[in-house]
Amino acid sequence: MRVVIIVASSIAIVFIGITIWLQTQQQSAPASTGAVVAPRQFDTTGGQEMRPRWDNSGGQSHDATGN
Repeated sequence: MRVVIIVASSIAIVFIGITIWLQTQQQSAPASTGAVVAPRQFDTTGGQEMRPRWDNSGGQSHDATGN
């Protein structure tokens, strides 16, 4: 039984090591050159009116007192 635990632990350690190594290799890869660039100016005409979340009588901190 001890041999099975040692072998399983060794396989898990090797698998974790390979996974970490592959992840670090992928992160160092250069970014794709075909990436889509978002426009700097956005059309904001005809949008929804911005209103405050709470009225003047209360605020966010008042909600936490009942918890």
